[in-house]
Amino acid sequence: MQVAIQGVKGAFHEVAARNYFGNDIEILPMLHFSDLAESVQNGDCDYGIMAVENTISGTIHANLNLIREHKLVVCGEEYLRIRQNLVAKKGTKIEDLNEVHSHYMAINQTRKFFKQHPNVHLVDSIDTALSMKEIAENNLDKRGAIGSLLAAEHYDLEVLAESIETNKKNYTRFLILRNKETWNKNDSNKASMALVLDNHLGSLAEILSIIASHNIDLSKIESVPLVGEPWHYQFYLDVLFDDKSKYHNMITEISSKLDRIDILGEYTNGNQSYSKIHHHDN
Repeated sequence: MQVAIQGVKGAFHEVAARNYFGNDIEILPMLHFSDLAESVQNGDCDYGIMAVENTISGTIHANLNLIREHKLVVCGEEYLRIRQNLVAKKGTKIEDLNEVHSHYMAINQTRKFFKQHPNVHLVDSIDTALSMKEIAENNLDKRGAIGSLLAAEHYDLEVLAESIETNKKNYTRFLILRNKETWNKNDSNKASMALVLDNHLGSLAEILSIIASHNIDLSKIESVPLVGEPWHYQFYLDVLFDDKSKYHNMITEISSKLDRIDILGEYTNGNQSYSKIHHHDN
């Protein structure tokens, strides 16, 4: 099974993919999220996995837009506890480091740790695992990187400090993606969708009231601007349901009151993956 990820081997996307699918998969690294979306859309892989939300930095709206624009189907989700680790070439000590490279989000999540090492210059890069790969391939001295333990193992680097993130309740939600033409619906109790409302007084309240009247749990709602339509918004919603017939009736009722509705996917919620890591952390 081929699974496309954003980043190089060892990226947190690979960790999440292996947690979801197991280790009997082939990872297809994509440097950019747009490349990942196109790979899934074109059928160049069986699945894609894409980060869409982090408990510290919030929702990655651009990725939700990519999923909708490429008409991809969400068929699952995985929650991952993000543990940031400082690594370097074997034999290196923290006091030897002049620079540490990583994705800006990883750097932001570890600034408190580096206050203890003021001589280390923090440098933004495009990917956590790529920063490790550069150290290994170029045999770089005095440079460290921040990322996953899997990446450290991939590139045979030494872990100088584990779990250096400031906030230990740091989780990322990943969506599992397929091409519409290759997707078969399984049992589902969660759905993600994008709505564009009629622009009139009370339109959002009316939609929310309908959702509640069908005993559907609205677990997430966010608005994003519609490009080219000032002060007009698109809403991304996640809903949970126990009764599919009530869910389908709700969709039918709200659809007549919307300018547009895109069902991004109906799938089994990833509560199991979150519960497992949450229980482990506690």
